[in-house]
Amino acid sequence: MSMALKQVFNKDRTFRPKRKFEPTALSAPKYMSLLMDWIEVQINNENIFPTNVGTPFPKTFMQVAKKILSRLFRVFVHVYIHHFDRVSQMGAEAHVNTCYKHYYYFVTEFNLTDQKELEPLIRSKICE
Repeated sequence: MSMALKQVFNKDRTFRPKRKFEPTALSAPKYMSLLMDWIEVQINNENIFPTNVGTPFPKTFMQVAKKILSRLFRVFVHVYIHHFDRVSQMGAEAHVNTCYKHYYYFVTEFNLTDQKELEPLIRSKICE
């Protein structure tokens, strides 16, 4: 596991949201790779996402879920800003827009993100 990824985890491989650390400059591909690894660890952690019926979700569940979703939003922003011309060339524009719309409707329906965070892509009229 890379040092940048280790900075985000406790010894039990759970996210530690209160720890302050210096941001690390990463290329977009490296950031995406580390982000997806981190999300996978969170989702597979039964202390955060219990799989047994009757097991309560932890008090930090919403905090972790919102953090995952806010970081995934960064991926959408990156794709729209830096790669949308390529997405269009591939004929995948409708697919990416639909994926984002599902994300948008989900996070707004369940109040999982601050509306101001969504403004960059809302202004692009994708969610009409």
